Amino acid sequence: MRLFVVPLVMLAPCAAHAEPSVISGMGTLGCATLTAQAPPGSGYGQNNLTMAVFSWVQGYLSAWNVVGIMQSGRFADLTSISTNEQWAYVVGFCQRNPDGFVLDAAREILATRLKMETGAPLNR
Repeated sequence: MRLFVVPLVMLAPCAAHAEPSVISGMGTLGCATLTAQAPPGSGYGQNNLTMAVFSWVQGYLSAWNVVGIMQSGRFADLTSISTNEQWAYVVGFCQRNPDGFVLDAAREILATRLKMETGAPLNR
């Protein structure tokens, strides 16, 4: 019985703060926190937090591509929109969804903004 209780106790802080429990790092940052420190129109390099968030988003997208290529031969073309457009989308998503998370913004970019390709990515 103790083995069952320990994992529930470990998940409790995540549930209490409404953070995604299987994602760590900047993906769990709340949108309200990000938008409070990222004025619209400013780039992702404006402060340490915005640089860390954008780095996390780029890593998440890249990891998604690795899995996608291995499982289905599909990947998101990260060059189909500029990095500035990607950052503007993250900030815009968070402004529209203050109760959301950076992870949600990254997922939304994949679903709506990046062009999906089949096959191995080309070197550019």
